[in-house]
Amino acid sequence: MNERDLQVLEQYPFTVNASWRTRGAFLLDTSAGRLVIREFTGSTYKLQKEQELLQHLKDCGYLVDRMEPDKEGRLATVYREYWQFVVKESLDGRECDTRSESEILKAASLLAGMHTCLRGFCLLTEEDRLRLSAADAAVELGRHNRELRKIYAFIRKKNKKNDFESAYLSCCPSILLEAQEIERRLQMSSCRKLREQALLEGHFCHGEYIHHNILVGNGQMAVINFEKFALDVQVNDLYLFMRKILEKQNYDFRLGGRILNAYEQVRPLSGEEREYLSLRMQYPEKFWKLANYYYNTNKAWVPGKHMEKLEKFLSQREKRVSFSREILYNKSNENTESGR
Repeated sequence: MNERDLQVLEQYPFTVNASWRTRGAFLLDTSAGRLVIREFTGSTYKLQKEQELLQHLKDCGYLVDRMEPDKEGRLATVYREYWQFVVKESLDGRECDTRSESEILKAASLLAGMHTCLRGFCLLTEEDRLRLSAADAAVELGRHNRELRKIYAFIRKKNKKNDFESAYLSCCPSILLEAQEIERRLQMSSCRKLREQALLEGHFCHGEYIHHNILVGNGQMAVINFEKFALDVQVNDLYLFMRKILEKQNYDFRLGGRILNAYEQVRPLSGEEREYLSLRMQYPEKFWKLANYYYNTNKAWVPGKHMEKLEKFLSQREKRVSFSREILYNKSNENTESGR
């Protein structure tokens, strides 16, 4: 560790026995147990709210990575007025295995329980609602669609096109029509009321509930990295988790149905929530991510892996849309169990 890190750690009420560099941070063996220190650039206001949320989850029996306050009780420790650092608990375990159905289903059940625990657990002020609310999904998808049109126009003007650009031009018009229809339906549907209800009643989301942030060890599951927590429609967490898993499993209908069923055994979805989940799953998010990555990096060279991801997205397109509609029109997992 460098001098800066050592001076930061002097402000904490524990001694450091050893340290190891990890991705973007240092792991610490301390008198207070295994901890991790990393640089922090966010809002101290939100950091305090995150700690309150984590403490509530711990009180409810969940394993989460809370922050360790320094000697003055601060969650973000300042170094020479320019840098801030946070120290968090380092929980044991490996990432959730996306090939293990039992772990996937357990993670879905865990999410449903956390969602129930994170509904209205604290009093909210208007400032809280303003500063902790996630972006409106309909507004976000509208922005994505504008970016897709912009990228399409940009590529069309190029004289020489690489394989990715040619493939993008070929499939973009039909995918963009699909994306714009989802945006329209999201704006016109009763789903807008879900967001209003979430902000009014205080429904909190993890914000990035994916397998990387779910740890498995000693027969338990822990959830980490709540930095993107927000007031929002909680189904967004379920959508992101399901999309990531099902992309890796080629949109296996049976698995998708079982994930949904595992979640609903703990917290049943309303008709509006099912419609919202269906629309989010139908939106071609992966296509937007690939196009956005291309446009914001070196356009003269597109990695072969990028083209492979586009081909995979296109091969899964029909299955993704079919599964999304299955969510809406089948209120149980009876048909998904049969592999329809």
